Amino acid sequence: GKTSGRDTYPIEHDEILSYNDVALDQLVTKGDEKHRVAIRTKQSTPLLQHHEILCLKEAVELYWEGLSSYKIEESPQSNRNSTGSNHSSAKSRFTYQRRGNSEAHLSDVVKFSHSQEKTQVTSLVNDLLLNRVYPWIRDAYLSKETTIRPKDWELYVYDSLFIRYNATEANIDAVIGERVGAGQPLHRDLGYVSVNIMLNSQREFEGGGTFFENQLRSLISEDGVPELFDEAAVDVLPLKPLGVGHALVHYSSDRHAGAATFGGVRDILVIFVAAAARNENEKDGSQSTVTTGRAPTWERAARLKSTSRGNCSKCSSIVDHLACRMLHHRLAIGHVPNDGEAWHYLGMAMLEFYEVLQYPDIGNSNPDSIEGEDVLELSIECFNKATRHTPCDGRLYNNLGIALERLSECRRESDERIKRAYKTSFVIHSVCEKIGCDVGADFERTILNYGLHLSKQDDFEGAIRILSQIESRAASSNKNSELTSGSMHANDSRQKIIQDAKGLLSFCASQIAK
Repeated sequence: GKTSGRDTYPIEHDEILSYNDVALDQLVTKGDEKHRVAIRTKQSTPLLQHHEILCLKEAVELYWEGLSSYKIEESPQSNRNSTGSNHSSAKSRFTYQRRGNSEAHLSDVVKFSHSQEKTQVTSLVNDLLLNRVYPWIRDAYLSKETTIRPKDWELYVYDSLFIRYNATEANIDAVIGERVGAGQPLHRDLGYVSVNIMLNSQREFEGGGTFFENQLRSLISEDGVPELFDEAAVDVLPLKPLGVGHALVHYSSDRHAGAATFGGVRDILVIFVAAAARNENEKDGSQSTVTTGRAPTWERAARLKSTSRGNCSKCSSIVDHLACRMLHHRLAIGHVPNDGEAWHYLGMAMLEFYEVLQYPDIGNSNPDSIEGEDVLELSIECFNKATRHTPCDGRLYNNLGIALERLSECRRESDERIKRAYKTSFVIHSVCEKIGCDVGADFERTILNYGLHLSKQDDFEGAIRILSQIESRAASSNKNSELTSGSMHANDSRQKIIQDAKGLLSFCASQIAK
């Protein structure tokens, strides 16, 4: 749902928040400009004052109290991802549930506060959006767009969340010596930009912050990670606002994670700002009721990607299902040609299509036909295009390694690119985990695939070095999967990967012992 008021442009605002860019050192995909990872409010211009933060936090606490005592009627979607780990997230609509995480939708808090005749919360939120957030985003982001006329677009809130990361609760079931944090895995947001506001002091928690995949760009060359790569030398830290009331803003489409909070409690307010074209009568200054116009290209691409599996699940055959997914991602690329994630997902659908072709009764009566190789080559080309636009996605290199292996098997020839792809995936996931990102299931897939590839090359010692990473993960992943997985199937799948890796590790050890 859309929270509170909309952007009032073209009204001029005399005071727009001052901010600094957080930029990368190298040039990347956006022309000749340095790609900025995020922007932060300057020390002199916080987004929220201390008394305003107290007002918001009091409203959230009252809302949670109402939830716990069942005074609030829950919405139809409000328990779709319930983990039962705490009262606030037990009725959550948030996608990424983790033990130790609590959240509240700002729209629900405002509605509840209004029902309690606490109208100051509504006034505060409207003032925050209309007089601070929207003018700031319009100045810092929308005014710099080159493919649209900024004045023809309005900003609105797609969603907004108060999030609490409680490290103490996250560690309730931790085994001795295990360091479990409260955070969010790598993901992308829907919308245009995401505004992350710090609501309590850094002295009250350890860790935390927002880690951006793009922070690893300096580590990745065109061919993946260098042959001699020292993970211990990587010095990348998650980004945080400068202090209480300050904000960090980034493009919603940039993949990022809520780095683990390992001690204390961290409170943030996240506002997901979207954009829509103004209708003609609105452009002419009409005061008629505001209605949403067409979505911008980046939002259309994001929705095509996020809805592809659900929309295509209605197809009558697996071949039609895969063709439907390919069409979704090809349309997304049509909207945003440099969308690395869309290229990645298109490559995945093609790789799955190749696997289907290996079953004569489903795909092709001749599993050894050249058509299979053609599909693999197209899949690999999609993955290679994706690496140019999103070079720091560990999942991408794992899938590229799988596709290259399939092609190598078809042609019965070795390919050094396979090992390089798996190594790059392994390094990226390892660094992300070191920083405090939850990449567990993706990392375990890479460990198994990389170890299996090395064992096929009779490099049993190399395989053992990779596969030995799995032993320390087995117990904790089983416990954490039960708490965080959206389904028993996902949990079972992860445990199977771990068991397969442990079995392969034993096999490699036995080969060396001969």
